[in-house]
Amino acid sequence: MLHTQVFYSLKRRFEDRDATSPLDFKYISMLSFMLSSIGCWPYRHFGRRRLDFILSMYNMLLILVAIVFLILGAAYIWYRRETISFFDAGHVLLCIFLKLLFLQRLLMSRTAKYRDIIKDYLLEFHLFYFKNRTLYASKMHTQIHNISVIFTLYLVGQMICGLTLFIFMPWYNNYNNGMFGPDRPANRTFEQAVYYHCFTEDVYTTIKGYWLLFLFNLPTSYNTIIGVVVFDLLLCLIVFQIWGHLKILKHNLSSITPKDGMYSTEENMRVREILKEIIEHHKLIIKFVDKCSDAFSEELFAFYLLMQLLTCTLLLEVSSLTADALAKYGPLTFGIHLQLIQVSILFEMISTKSEQLIDAVYAMPWQCMDASNRKTVMVLLQRAQTPITLKAAKMVPVGLRTMAAVLKTSFSYYMMLNAIAGER
Repeated sequence: MLHTQVFYSLKRRFEDRDATSPLDFKYISMLSFMLSSIGCWPYRHFGRRRLDFILSMYNMLLILVAIVFLILGAAYIWYRRETISFFDAGHVLLCIFLKLLFLQRLLMSRTAKYRDIIKDYLLEFHLFYFKNRTLYASKMHTQIHNISVIFTLYLVGQMICGLTLFIFMPWYNNYNNGMFGPDRPANRTFEQAVYYHCFTEDVYTTIKGYWLLFLFNLPTSYNTIIGVVVFDLLLCLIVFQIWGHLKILKHNLSSITPKDGMYSTEENMRVREILKEIIEHHKLIIKFVDKCSDAFSEELFAFYLLMQLLTCTLLLEVSSLTADALAKYGPLTFGIHLQLIQVSILFEMISTKSEQLIDAVYAMPWQCMDASNRKTVMVLLQRAQTPITLKAAKMVPVGLRTMAAVLKTSFSYYMMLNAIAGER
């Protein structure tokens, strides 16, 4: 089968057998390249201070540009508030929401918490450093590595597809409407991917102005889509590692086998060492997840807030069901909803696996242990009662319930706005 051949070809290309650290993995190289393109990779933490300073200045420039574009986008709607159509205003608002999410993530990337969590993820917490402990840990490292590679390639493909359609669909519409020909339709303006308030209308009425704004929109659209998608990719890759650690922890708990009667002194000593290792591993996971929640708390809050606005706006834009709207907004609508769903499902996987740890601790043969080991099991059971979850704004656990609330609210607002659009 073709898809099987493609899978094994990619697997061989991304095996990374000679890697000496996670930084040598090809999917991590792809991640660092994309984040570096918007000045958000913490090179200082990996010994490259000069490059980090250059990218920090570039990151600051992008922040200033994003703020200016937000103002110009809002000004475009304001100055055309009497003539702009409901759906054209929705398109500009869509671009503003995407730019807001991009701006928030640019600002987050300058925080010490964000940079420290990437360092901890790649230099301490990654399963690469645990793969030699047991055969199961090695198997789990390989499994998570393959999942990470496939997910990275999948999101990159999704990003390229969405960016291409968003940028070139307006170009195709202009070509199809004869805007590039000698007999251009009268009283018709050029369609652009992103609109700004400009001090001259030449960018929308002349072919030279059109190409200038078109070329200008290419890097700005790329930067925005990178900021929207790749930060979620980073978070998902971290979630995969947490999930792998939880699976290893659960396996280690089930490795303590019961027996008839009490454990001998030697067996109790062996169990004591296993329990000690399990508790240390659990403390490591809890500490890392808490740092993740602290580092990405505002990002997760902004993600769900703006996802609510984005999904509502996209549903409104695609609701006309014209070929143009379906081609331009259909893939983006699908991609945004899919991004919301897949991120929420991954967070839910952590919560589910965390709850399974409680059952795994209960199932341990504590009745066969001595008093000291029973006390240790009790301590472990108390620790396991605390759910391992990432929280938005340090309050709301992220998962399927949050996703359902966002989608429900988005559909409610969409129905209301669609009714208003019908009246106009």
